[in-house]
Amino acid sequence: MSRLIRPFVVPVLAVAVLATSGCFALPSPQREEASKTGSIDIQPLFVQGDSGGVGSETITRTPAEDGDLRLEFSEDEVSGLGDASRAASWNAAIVSTLLTGEPLSGTFGFEIAGRIDGPSAGALKTVALIALSQGDEISESVTMTGTINATGSIGPVGGIPEKIKGASEDGIETVLIPLGQRNSPDASGETVDVVREGQRLGVEVVEVGDIYEAYPRLTGEDLAPPASGNDPRLDNRSYDKVDAQVGATLSRYDEAAGRYRALSADAQSMLDSTGILDLAQDARTEAEELRRQGLVAGAFGKAQEAAAYIETLAASGDLLTPLYTQGLPGLSTVIDRALDTSAAEGRFMSFLDQLGTYEPETLSDVEAITVAYARAFDAYTLLDYATSQLDTLYAQYEEGAVPDLEAIFTSLSASLLYAELAKTQIANAQQLFELGRDNPGAALKTDVDLAAVGDFFRRGADANYAAFTTSGLVPSLAESNGVSTEVVLGHLSTFDLNVAAAQHQQAMLPVFEEYIGADEPNAAYAAMGYGVSNYVRNQVLVEKYYNNAQLDENYQIIGVQFEGALGNAIDLGRDQLGGEIRTLADNETAPVLTVGSYEAAGLMNDGDPNNQFGALAEYSYGFVTARLLAYLGGFQDATAVAAE
Repeated sequence: MSRLIRPFVVPVLAVAVLATSGCFALPSPQREEASKTGSIDIQPLFVQGDSGGVGSETITRTPAEDGDLRLEFSEDEVSGLGDASRAASWNAAIVSTLLTGEPLSGTFGFEIAGRIDGPSAGALKTVALIALSQGDEISESVTMTGTINATGSIGPVGGIPEKIKGASEDGIETVLIPLGQRNSPDASGETVDVVREGQRLGVEVVEVGDIYEAYPRLTGEDLAPPASGNDPRLDNRSYDKVDAQVGATLSRYDEAAGRYRALSADAQSMLDSTGILDLAQDARTEAEELRRQGLVAGAFGKAQEAAAYIETLAASGDLLTPLYTQGLPGLSTVIDRALDTSAAEGRFMSFLDQLGTYEPETLSDVEAITVAYARAFDAYTLLDYATSQLDTLYAQYEEGAVPDLEAIFTSLSASLLYAELAKTQIANAQQLFELGRDNPGAALKTDVDLAAVGDFFRRGADANYAAFTTSGLVPSLAESNGVSTEVVLGHLSTFDLNVAAAQHQQAMLPVFEEYIGADEPNAAYAAMGYGVSNYVRNQVLVEKYYNNAQLDENYQIIGVQFEGALGNAIDLGRDQLGGEIRTLADNETAPVLTVGSYEAAGLMNDGDPNNQFGALAEYSYGFVTARLLAYLGGFQDATAVAAE
């Protein structure tokens, strides 16, 4: 059960701080004009069946007079560019823009020859767009395969032996592959040392972990990597503010724990079997220990996690009482009570109303309101998902398809626990808003189109979701089990709430938009919160389920195929986020919640694959949020990449 809840519970929290990593250099003056417009050619690798080949693609970027970001695709075959490859293009446009400090606008063109699908050219496209910005060229004798993550790390891909052979036949001299994929399976499933195979074929094969390693090999020019530095530290004001919230959250835990202990022995026994009580108690112990050490940011995260777990158990136990007093006939009462979400919906709408009347004045205020909107949307989406599952379960009960109490518990418990967890998450979102608002911050630029920025990330989120559902494990599992991708996604949603959120939040977006109102003052902040959160969430889903996660027979993650690639992505994310926090601090902005991503990720990187992917998500979310704040403050060039 821990895998069901943990990805959603870890909050984005933080503290003002002020000594972290160093910065990137600014783009050189002679390259300034090159970033405005231009084109560049790349040679993406592809696999068809048991053979590989080299494609041809021309990428362009031109300024957008209307301030919008637009991608245009040109193909010479019907459906020549698949959904996953389109997603790679969106990711390349977004990541290269964030890394270079280019405007959050422009028209990107991708002209391909033949048919190419899959996200494996994402890293190559990103390097190409950075090179276009810097005025560099990509060598015709070098190419690369690998996905791209928000911070610039390169993710694992499939079909590498076939791609190496195809590159050799096309005269490519050097192929860059993701870190940790030297020994890769071919189409028959046999593991191939692709470095040795490349030597046999006359191709140099080199593993690279991120854009900073890949760039000089592709262009012959250096690209300054992020500098590492000290971990964040609190100032006294921030320490006191966060510590007070730690105490308040632990009080929430104690109150809910008392309600849980008051449940019947049967209810406690059944709920104990989910393993959530152990998680709650462990999180409470860790929160107290971190607080004792003065690490109150980490303590707050653990306290919120503990409170969410125990409040979920206590509320679920109350709802389940009719099952223990009446047996199976009590099921209708349980579901009827669970489906009465009017109080939770009222709290959600009230919170949206509160956010709608808030007037952000600084970058810190923007951070608070966008994170709050994102967490509130997550909570409501989870509530909607849970109630839809309960509706299905009730229909089965009425049809007589539920045999006994024991059989019903597995299906009922997950949906019921999710519904109650959603309610606790609304309270957590409110806490985060109070912590993030009214902290020191630079003024907002007045010429930024906030709605366009939100749409910028929302479209990237949609592209990543399309890639997640059409490439990698999802379609593979559907085909091997003879079911639809919708069935696979439904099953994955049971064990990974991020899948459930990705699947349902797209459908919920019109509901949010209608309630908030497109013309309301804070609608743009709501759009930014939705866009950034889902962009990162869906990109990490691609990273997990495209070619890295190892699943058991129930589709639960039990391992990672390429530890080196994931570990490098986490390390780079930490350095990238540290540099951005330093930049914000240098510009008189205390990014309280963004520093929380930094600390939360550090607590999660313990070797468990679910926690590792969670750490990557936290670093990525923090980095994108920090870069967004830098853009809104007008100092996005302060940590932009540069050739040296």
